[in-house]
Amino acid sequence: AREERRERRLQEHTEIWLQTLLPAYTPHSKPSRRMERLWRQGLPPRVREVLWPMAIGNVLLITPALFEIYRKQAVDARSSGKAVPQRGTECISTDLSRTFPTLAFFVEGGPMRGDCQHVLEAYAFYRPDIGYVQGMSYLAAMLLLYLPIYPAFVGFCNLLNSPSVLGLYRLEPQAVACRAALFLRLCSAQLPHVAECIEEAGLTPEMFLIEWFMTLYTKCLPIDVASVVWDLFLLDGEVVLYCAGIALLRMSEASLMDNWGDLQGCARVLGEELRQRVTDPDDFLRHLREAWHRAPPGLLEEIRAIERVEFASTSSAAGAEPVTRAESGSDNTFRGYGALTPSTGAPGPLAQSRFASWRAGLPIPWALR
Repeated sequence: AREERRERRLQEHTEIWLQTLLPAYTPHSKPSRRMERLWRQGLPPRVREVLWPMAIGNVLLITPALFEIYRKQAVDARSSGKAVPQRGTECISTDLSRTFPTLAFFVEGGPMRGDCQHVLEAYAFYRPDIGYVQGMSYLAAMLLLYLPIYPAFVGFCNLLNSPSVLGLYRLEPQAVACRAALFLRLCSAQLPHVAECIEEAGLTPEMFLIEWFMTLYTKCLPIDVASVVWDLFLLDGEVVLYCAGIALLRMSEASLMDNWGDLQGCARVLGEELRQRVTDPDDFLRHLREAWHRAPPGLLEEIRAIERVEFASTSSAAGAEPVTRAESGSDNTFRGYGALTPSTGAPGPLAQSRFASWRAGLPIPWALR
């Protein structure tokens, strides 16, 4: 009965988004209260096809021609049989077979394997300083479940350019350590018994949290639950990742207590068992909201401060003017990293093209879908 109610709600919300909210939305403006309220309940799949590319944006100005250049370079390098200079690319084929294995979309011969491999290899040539890092396959695969290959590549590149993700994939010790420490403080404030339990077991946040963050929870959660994390992350930024982690600890509290002092047992509770335990997106959202409401304001501000500092550094490195949330408008403005470009505060070119089509009543070109 709960699943039926959820399906009816998603169908109703899909009609509201497609018939009312999206056609009436004006680029360069903040979402209405109704739009934001519905967004926070989780987006219907058809709406994600439109809103995710817009919220991620395209501040890197990735074009179809640019994607084709790097895709061809990767294909040529692989076909030649020579060693590919970009680091990590030799792991892509193996990792794809492990990505969402129950779907069979990305295994050998799967219908989406080729597209996912092209996205990952093209990115390795686009950013040879980073190359391919394990975990990226989940991000690319998640985007491809909702988007065709070119907009998926645009989203992938811009998503990895966000400070919440980039520092982790660069394997910067400071980026890892500061997030682990903040999460442990947040856990101690809300779930002191859980914090004591995992400490007693010798399980540090680095052992589970970084993988959660690097894959935006797509590896540890069912796709429909992980998609909700993405919805809110693109709206509110990195603070969502911390609150999602606290929500998972709260939902796993009883199982963790049953494994008090057992490192392997606690690791299993927060690893392979999560997919079986956390299956209801609405229940997960309820715990995530509770984690947010109970979080000490000072800790939330420290999380946002990390975003501002790292966002300024990545924007400056890209040659764009850094922008803080305060500069981009009120607290209700789009808070995803790509929804407002650092230099102008405007939606990216992909978003503008999509919404121009929506407002004109025209079909969205396949190149932008």
